Amino acid sequence: MEKNSQPPVLNAEKLLRHWLGAVRFRFTVAISGTTSDFASFDAGYGVRTPLEIVRHLSQLLHNCCSTIFDSPRVRLETKGWYEEAARFYEIIDQLEQAILQLIPEQSTVEYLVQGPLTDATSHIGQLTMLRRLAGIPVGYINYSQATI
Repeated sequence: MEKNSQPPVLNAEKLLRHWLGAVRFRFTVAISGTTSDFASFDAGYGVRTPLEIVRHLSQLLHNCCSTIFDSPRVRLETKGWYEEAARFYEIIDQLEQAILQLIPEQSTVEYLVQGPLTDATSHIGQLTMLRRLAGIPVGYINYSQATI
């Protein structure tokens, strides 16, 4: 790069879509091979169950859509394990479409990354940890080499 040239500007749409792809991939890894019994795993100490975490993930992503479209937030009711997983995928698809339809302003992108998207990533890590505690650990995956 030349001394006076500016670094390339990161495309917000590309960043958000890649982040969603990574969230989708990591979520798939976190729940693959689990059964509905895992949904109610109790680690104790007031830790959310996997089912509660997945509902919360859906709520976070649903709230992202509400933020982009400046629409009211709606509280999602809890469903069964497989229905919650399906809803997660539906909502992440809706969020990706929302980003394609209405590219958020920079302040909105920063809000989404700093808040709900980072939070969602953390909660997927919790699911992975709960799997290990439940005796069904995730095998080794090099996430940085995954095709997103």
